Amino acid sequence: MANGGTDRQPRHVLVGYDGSEGARDAIHLVRTLCAGTDADALLVNVLPYPGPMPVAYRLLGDDEAPTWKTFFAEAERELAPLRSTGRTYVGGSPAKVLNDIAEGEDVDLIVIGSPHRGGIGRAFLGSVSEGLLHGAAVAVVVAPRAYRERVHDGFGRIVVGYDGSAEAEIALERGAALAARADIELHVICAGTPRVIAPGPFAGSVPSTLPNAREVVVRGVRAVDHDIDVRGEALEGGAAPRLAGYCGPDDLLMVGSRSYGPLRRTLLGSVSSTLIHTAPCPVLVVPRPHHPPAERDAPRSPTRS
Repeated sequence: MANGGTDRQPRHVLVGYDGSEGARDAIHLVRTLCAGTDADALLVNVLPYPGPMPVAYRLLGDDEAPTWKTFFAEAERELAPLRSTGRTYVGGSPAKVLNDIAEGEDVDLIVIGSPHRGGIGRAFLGSVSEGLLHGAAVAVVVAPRAYRERVHDGFGRIVVGYDGSAEAEIALERGAALAARADIELHVICAGTPRVIAPGPFAGSVPSTLPNAREVVVRGVRAVDHDIDVRGEALEGGAAPRLAGYCGPDDLLMVGSRSYGPLRRTLLGSVSSTLIHTAPCPVLVVPRPHHPPAERDAPRSPTRS
């Protein structure tokens, strides 16, 4: 991994923001991720269409919804000195609006709050996180519940869930870039399922369906730039609980997005969905390679203001 992509850092961040506690967690995470950079943030709120029939979404102007002029003020103050602007859309699904903006504009990271919410917050953040994790064209990071209530001076460690797949390679490259920029430890973790005893008439030892975790970790560690402080560990058991248990609240956990096929789906499909509910730290999911553009039911969003 030549240079480990060490020049990569978030520059144009898209934030799903509805004013809820989860959205405030997302704002706090943006501050942590973008500290010391020249990044800017676009805050997007999506209102449901008031009529009975679904319609294509559209951007609201201040003259249409005057009360929204100050809706983003608190978030913009908290993000300072980062540059930030806000937009309000009506109609469509929040996940689609965010994904369309990410594809149509120069966005390299989507930040949302935890889906552990009720009422309006859960309606926006819960379905949005699931929709974006496996369909977004750019990386998506989910802030854990009550992240805003902690004091964060950067991240303690970068932890990468790694299985040697193309998606995991991208997660490792980006994790190495963040670790190098922040001068912190990079941990490469692979969870493997041990051999089990099959009951009944077919009793016997059944091998794991996953590759040898120790060999995978060694390959991952060797791919990282020698200037980065990297540690590797192979764990036995289910990937989601082992990764969540390995991380602390100050870490950043990175995994690849869903890939099709039985082996990769085991680690990368259901695992990322489970981790956003169970991990004590932010979970960043990178998109799978060559993600096809999503079909659109509305024009691309206007140019960034």
